[in-house]
Amino acid sequence: MAQSDSYIATLDIFKAHFNEQKGETIYQMMNTEMQQALSEEQMISIVKMLNYNLGSLEAFKYIESKGTTEVYEGSFQEGKQYIAIALDEEGKLSGLRFLPVPETEKTAKLTRNQTPLSLPFKDSWFTFWGGDTKEQNYHVVSQAQKHAFDFLIIGKYNRTYERSGTRNEDYYAFGKPIYAVCDATVVRVETGIPDNKPGEMNAAQPLGNSVVLKTEKEEYIVYAHFEEGTIQVKEGQQVTRGQRLGNCGNSGNSSEPHLHLHIQDGLNMMTSVGVKCYFETLEVNGKSVSDYSPVRLDVVAPVKESKE
Repeated sequence: MAQSDSYIATLDIFKAHFNEQKGETIYQMMNTEMQQALSEEQMISIVKMLNYNLGSLEAFKYIESKGTTEVYEGSFQEGKQYIAIALDEEGKLSGLRFLPVPETEKTAKLTRNQTPLSLPFKDSWFTFWGGDTKEQNYHVVSQAQKHAFDFLIIGKYNRTYERSGTRNEDYYAFGKPIYAVCDATVVRVETGIPDNKPGEMNAAQPLGNSVVLKTEKEEYIVYAHFEEGTIQVKEGQQVTRGQRLGNCGNSGNSSEPHLHLHIQDGLNMMTSVGVKCYFETLEVNGKSVSDYSPVRLDVVAPVKESKE
């Protein structure tokens, strides 16, 4: 099945609005069902994020059809992405997705972090996801996030919350301070994204309120899901190890308050590769260890200072 003229015309219009970063205009191209599933603010944020990572959309070519969906390969300034679109009977967008172009797995520029890192918190946290296998870490399927951690706090009765757990404030991790793991430069900050109600997720803005630090060794350290309004740093700012960045929250693609942390070998999350992250010194399940990368179910904390 060849590509449809109506789909090509829609993509031409989309291309113009995308390159002008007019997310609100693209939102008006959607049908009612899509608009109910995705807010105008989310569409504006998605277009902004894609432009930031990929640059302008320069061209596209037809790949295949799947029912009412047509898939095109979009050539951007900074790489390629598949664009899958579907139109309803009135010619309105009923589906729009950006997908990675199938390719052989890339090798990271770094096999592991070279900069000594401290933990990003000062209390005892639980490693919910971490490690190199799918059983240990669901992030392994993502090129950029394959060595990511999700940290949260376990309290009484081995639960992450007290009371009913229906409010973010019920969760032990919510509002806890999050710190810079090393001296670095702030190269990206995303703010203004509301915290989710526990159990709900914002897949359109996956990192939520977030900070990216760049080290002198070209390591890009990504922090995600900060509490709205708590990030204390700005792009271009120099931070020092142990400096407070903001508070743990529940924004973005997050169902409960937690900290997502990973290292990648570039700023562009769509083209970068994940780098394995080791911390310099820490306590793991009550024992002091050095140069360690936490795995699922590890309880980690900074090494306690000895009292003399």
